[in-house]
This record gives sequence, C-alpha cells and structure tokens, in this order.
Amino acid sequence: MQFLQFWISKQNKNVSSPASTPPGADTRTDAALLDAVAGAIALQRLASPLDALGTRVNATTEDGLRQVAVIGTHTAAVADRADAMNSHASRQAEMAQAAIEHMARLESRLGEVEMRAKELSGAMAELLGFVATVETRIKGIGSIAHAIRDIAANTNMLALNATIEAAHAGAAGKGFGVIANEIRTLSHQTVDATTRVDDQNDEIGRNVASMVEAVRRVEDFVGRMQASMDACLEDARVARPCVEEGGALAVNLRGESQNIVRDVAAVKDSLAALQDGSASQAREAETLAIHARQVSETSESQLAAVGRLRFAAHERARRAVEVLVHATGISAMERRPVETALRNAMSQGLFELLYVTDAKGRQIVDNVGQVATIYGDTGLGKDWSQRPWFRHPAEQRKTYVSDFYRSAATDAYCLTVSAPILDASGTLRGVLGADVDLGRLVEMARTHSTD
Repeated sequence: MQFLQFWISKQNKNVSSPASTPPGADTRTDAALLDAVAGAIALQRLASPLDALGTRVNATTEDGLRQVAVIGTHTAAVADRADAMNSHASRQAEMAQAAIEHMARLESRLGEVEMRAKELSGAMAELLGFVATVETRIKGIGSIAHAIRDIAANTNMLALNATIEAAHAGAAGKGFGVIANEIRTLSHQTVDATTRVDDQNDEIGRNVASMVEAVRRVEDFVGRMQASMDACLEDARVARPCVEEGGALAVNLRGESQNIVRDVAAVKDSLAALQDGSASQAREAETLAIHARQVSETSESQLAAVGRLRFAAHERARRAVEVLVHATGISAMERRPVETALRNAMSQGLFELLYVTDAKGRQIVDNVGQVATIYGDTGLGKDWSQRPWFRHPAEQRKTYVSDFYRSAATDAYCLTVSAPILDASGTLRGVLGADVDLGRLVEMARTHSTD
C-alpha cells in the first residue's frame, strides 16, 4: 500500500508539474504496476479454483460424512439383524436337533404301531374263524329244529289217528283217547317250541352275519391302517436323513451368522475410523477454503486499489477504443456495417465484448465477442442510458475507463472502456463500449514494454 500511496502522490505531482518527472520513472513505475497487477491476477486465478476446490472438497467430505452416517445406520441395522439371525440360527439348530430326536422316536413308535396292527389283523382273522364255527353250529341247530318239527308233526298225526281209533272203541278206548289228546297237545307245544327255536336261530344267524360283515369291515380298516402306517414309517425313514441334513445346515448357519456378527463389528470399527478421518478432512478442507477466500479477498483488494490508478495498460485500452470509434463502418451507425467493424476489431485479441448504442443509450447491434452468448441474449434493443459507461462519454464527450471488476460471464477481471461516437459537427450519435479482459491487457502491455 505504501507503493500505491507513492504512485497516487506521484500522479498528483505529474498533473501539477509534468516536466519535473525523470524520463524513465513512468516506464519503471508502469512496469512495476503491471507486474503487481499480473501477480494479483495470477494469484486470483489460483485462489478462485483453490477456493472452489476447498468448497468442493468440503462439500464432498460432508457428503461423505453423511454417507458414512447413513452407512453406519445401515450397518447398525445389519448388526442388529445379524444378532437376531445368530439367535434364530442357534434356536433353529436346537430345534433341528430336537426334530432329529423326535423323528427317531416317531420311527420307533410307528414300528410299534405297525406290529400292533399286524397283531390286530391276526386277531381279526382268528375272530372270523370263530364266527364261521358259530355260523356252522347255528346251521346245525336249524337242522335239528327242523327234524324235531317233523317228529312233532308225525306225533301229532299219530295222536290224531289214536284219538279217532279211541272214539271208535267207545268206552274201552276212552283212556287211550285222553292219552292221545295229551300226546297231541305235546306235539303242538313241540312244534311251537321248535318254531321259536327257528326264529331265535334265524335272529342269531342274522346277528352273526352282521358281526361277520362288521369284522370284515374292521379287518379292511385295519389293512388300510396298516398300509398307511407302513407309508408313514417309510416317510419317516426317508425324512430322517433330510432332518439330519437340515440340522447340520442349521449348525453351519449358526457358525456363519457368528462370523457375520464379527465381520459387521469390524465394519463398524472401520466406519468409526473413517468417520473420524472424514471429520478431520472436513475441518482441513474448511481451513483450506478459508485461506483461499482470504487470498482471493486480498488479491481483489489489491486489484481494486491498483484499478483506481491509471497507467500504461489503461492508456493502451483507451487508445484502442478511440481508434475503433473512427473505424470504417462505425460512423454509419447502421447495424450490419457496425457489427462487421466490431468483428474485425476482435482480431486484436484485446477485447472481450464490443457493443454500440445510439445517442439515447439504446443498443443498436448484437453483442460481438468471445462471450457474447454467455449473457443469455444478444443485447440488441437494451436501454443502457443510466449506466456510467454510457452517461460519461455521452455527457462529457470524453472516453470513459472504469475501475477493475469481475466479469459476470467469465468471472475474470476486466474493465470497460467507452467512447463517444461524434459526427463532423461534434454532435453525439452514439457510444461504443468495450469490455477488456484485464489479464490479456496486462499481458499485451508487458510484452509491449519488453519490446
């Protein structure tokens, strides 16, 4: 800043007594200012990406911390689920072992039931044998009853004949008739008894037939039950190896789940270490961004201070614009010729953007330059009548040179130079504006000074 104060006081002295300045002092001072501006621009160019890098690193680190936190949350959930899975696996292994034991007992009991079913089937066969014997005896009783009935019928017939003969004998046969009547009565009773015996025998036969049918149904049921028990026993024998294999897999699953629990615990430890490292990196990135902003602010302050001075670089930009004002096509103040002249001027490499307004501040051409499309429109028809770069040359009829500022299109430092467009009588016809990239201006000025 002492140098800048010296330069300001020197310029004031130059205004009052320009002849008192040594011939080479201005050149040396301009070169020093150019070096200072070039250094500030280079510093700003480094500080801006460094600031952006620090911001991006900080944002990336914070995002990483958020992701680590999310992963930590998920890992905690995975750990909980792994613990639950380990508990379930242990329980499943226990249940599988119990299932193996139950299958063994079931197989044994099914074997016993199969044996009892075979015994029951044998008993039913034996019962059917007994029933067949009873049926034979019933048939024998029926035959005897029929024989008795035949005897009773014959006896009745004999008693009837005896009674008739006793009646023929008169009083001598009266006693014999009484006996014949008694015999006849006995024969009738015998017939009645044999009839009842036949009825009872038929009833017993029907009951025996029903019992035989029931026994056969039971025998069929026992046969089907035995077949089912055989199938169950076979299924149990087939299922037992599967259950044993399932038990072995459950034991393996318990071991794997325990390994998962240990691995998840290791991941949690690693995430904790990563979170600590990321937090430290975030603090360092924030520090980097702060330093970068400080460098940027310092360079901006330096450029702003230098920008308020006027030295050779400003004069070069001023002369270039004043020459361009008198170029062929500009004075016509018609859109196509003016735009052609502006495009030709861009070949100098000094200008960033060129534009022309009429005497009322209305732009009459499209923006011409390397960043013309970045602004989002061509600028044609815009009213710039209240801008300092238009008002100064329009009111004072002098070239206007602004302080340094940052371009909205490129974020680089630049300055605006504008000059009035006058006709032969000195009447204002418009204003030509030029945005000049400070870096290119300083580079060209330094190259020219070394030449």
